[in-house]
Amino acid sequence: MNQKQIYVITGGPGFGKTELVQELRKTGFLCSDEYARDLIEAQLISDGDILPWKNPKLFQQEVLKQRIDFFESVPDGTFAFADRGIPDQLAFAHYKGFGSPEILSQCALNYKYARQVFVSPPWPEIFVNDSIRTETYEEAVRIHQAIIDTYIGLNYKIIELPLLSIGERIRFMLQVIGEEPTN
Repeated sequence: MNQKQIYVITGGPGFGKTELVQELRKTGFLCSDEYARDLIEAQLISDGDILPWKNPKLFQQEVLKQRIDFFESVPDGTFAFADRGIPDQLAFAHYKGFGSPEILSQCALNYKYARQVFVSPPWPEIFVNDSIRTETYEEAVRIHQAIIDTYIGLNYKIIELPLLSIGERIRFMLQVIGEEPTN
């Protein structure tokens, strides 16, 4: 098992986590990208086949590879933030009816993030869907619950983010983990 101080920020689609990660990055923190969305956007532009509705297994493998690459790139003793983690993929696979693919289950056990997982809860006032995030609010809430259940099942401690501004959410997170902004 490989454990690092990478704090996952997760939650249902459209609940504000990616904006939060982008702001953390601007503040100077090491952060992952939103690999699934980035891959979908790139594949749509290039008319590619690595899309969840065309080739879900290949899509899952590519996103997993990128998540592992980020995990392994974070130096020991350094903390970072991840826009979703490997357990999110496990939750999505289960939600979409693919069960618990062995590779995802094994990676979720082998690549352990910081125990505290920050969750952006359902927030109807900020929820937006688009051509990539096509879920309705109700579907996003169900996905959110699948994500929570998966992280709890893997013994992570869920910390729900308050429904406040991005800056206030960042202050809350840094207070929880005992860190100060880097600039």
